[in-house]
Amino acid sequence: MGPPLIPSRGWSSYDAAIQSIGEFRKATIVDELWFLRAIDFVGSVDPPTLTETGNRYFQARFVRGDDSAALSILQAALLSLPPVIAVAQLLDGVAGRTRSSVETVLRSQGYGDGLKDRDIGFFVALLARVGIIRYAKSTGAVEVLVHPARAEEPPSSVFISPSTPFGNRVWLRRVLEEATGELRWLDKHFTSSAFESLWEAVDGHRVKKVRILSIYIADLHGNKKVKRDFTNLRTELAARGVEVEWRVIDSTLVRDTHDRWVIGDSTARNIPNVNAIFSGQHSELNQSTQYKALGKVFDGYWQQAHDIELEWNGRGQKPAA
Repeated sequence: MGPPLIPSRGWSSYDAAIQSIGEFRKATIVDELWFLRAIDFVGSVDPPTLTETGNRYFQARFVRGDDSAALSILQAALLSLPPVIAVAQLLDGVAGRTRSSVETVLRSQGYGDGLKDRDIGFFVALLARVGIIRYAKSTGAVEVLVHPARAEEPPSSVFISPSTPFGNRVWLRRVLEEATGELRWLDKHFTSSAFESLWEAVDGHRVKKVRILSIYIADLHGNKKVKRDFTNLRTELAARGVEVEWRVIDSTLVRDTHDRWVIGDSTARNIPNVNAIFSGQHSELNQSTQYKALGKVFDGYWQQAHDIELEWNGRGQKPAA
């Protein structure tokens, strides 16, 4: 289990801990270390040491007395934290939101275990402190001041929600746009509803090949519409200089792989299945640094798979080596 992602104290306590670690390599309250680890301010805990990010905050806050720079460092660290991203993304531009709306987002996205009312208070106060939200304590009103959807790059965690069906599709397209070189998509239950997102996202200047890998489900993949849509997608992307191939693999060969992945030459995302995204099931599209290892796993499966057209023609088999 990782460190807690919601603060259990006011920021002044964590601030004092950072000063103590920076000066004496010790913290007065051990519990403070865990949230500081979550935001990458603290590395080891025995003895506690500041990370590069934590030391930059310490230098700005306690050595130079530059509170503006310190808050900027803290804001950037918090905006890499999944619960913060969830609140910023799902409440951005939504009028009439309150502290209880923040709690609803946290609980709906799986951050409700052991969550107390005072924790919500610490969390909201911290986000207001660094300018991620505006919070009126007297009324409980909350307004998001940062805008993940307008950022040049998608955040490290993208949240799928039943309340944002249009946004879910936009986020999928933007995640697909991250891939360069080869775009490899492993989803055992891939559906043709994703073809539109691929058509929107794939640019021949950045991507040269799209490879889709799934198991074959006759009721899902064997109808005329799927065949026609795939043929049309492949033809239109070929006109952009992009090769598209869809292979299917025996389910027994991928039984040990649960996750679904979109993998580029230098990026990867762990994503839910297509149906979960388009139906708005609470889930995440999470960035991974393991694109090389995942690419090797994908390529290993690919060699054991065969073209889906063999299934359509009643000749499903592994292609000759």
